[in-house]
Amino acid sequence: MYSNDVVQSNRTKVFFYMIIMTAIIVGLGYFISDMLGYGLMGVWIALIISGILNFVSYFFSDTLVIKSSGAVPIQEEDMPEYYAMVREMCSRNDIKMPRLYLINTSALNAFATGRNQDRAIVAVTRGLLERLSLNEVSGVVGHELSHIANGDMFLMSVVSILVGFIGIFANIYSRSSLLSGFRRRDDSGISAIVGIVFALAAPLIATLIKFAISRSREYMADAKGAKFCAHPEYLASALSKIKNDSSILPVANEATAHLYISNPFKSGLFANLMSTHPNIDDRIKKLENMNI
Repeated sequence: MYSNDVVQSNRTKVFFYMIIMTAIIVGLGYFISDMLGYGLMGVWIALIISGILNFVSYFFSDTLVIKSSGAVPIQEEDMPEYYAMVREMCSRNDIKMPRLYLINTSALNAFATGRNQDRAIVAVTRGLLERLSLNEVSGVVGHELSHIANGDMFLMSVVSILVGFIGIFANIYSRSSLLSGFRRRDDSGISAIVGIVFALAAPLIATLIKFAISRSREYMADAKGAKFCAHPEYLASALSKIKNDSSILPVANEATAHLYISNPFKSGLFANLMSTHPNIDDRIKKLENMNI
């Protein structure tokens, strides 16, 4: 029911983005070391840290994402109808049953994570289960199952962790430059200026990477998710309610925002200018025009 080519392409992109993120971190490490007068020591330290970071993001990104979201496992005896619906949809579409988690908030949202189908997790908010009909929930779950089937959740989870650490490194450089007063031991400070520009640009580059990998995948997941639940109108109706929901998702952050089915930030500069999600109205129109 899903393309192995898409899954393989996403896994290739994981390594590609790891290389890009490593280059950014090593660059920041160089400028931090240069600013503090430690020569190339910072480069070697950054390489070591990048290796550890890549290892952690590859093998434990799903665990870190779940912990950051505050999600907890859902027991089947507590929500048998929800479990039965997910199990039936997985069986019908030849997808392994994911582990189901709950985020205890009234906001309407959901995400999928996991390194592969064997480790896949679908997390939904309490508000989603309480305020949407079971049909609408099936549309949302179908969307998340599509991410699992395509291997999107692994790519996006790894990028979440790497983007977060790039922000930390950029902040360290900014603090180092302030502490040093932009003074250099052996030149006029040109390297410091270049470093500041690089430190400011690095988080933006990381965000643009997130932006690039997320939007097209949301459209694809909407289309395939609608087929998974066999009713595009279920997901369209769910997205309409999600759009009109004003509840804030307090556990979301800029590193994990692109994982959710809808932008968890309801207002502010990040929500309006740098959203990783396509316009919900456009998504609804595409679903309404689908023929299954």
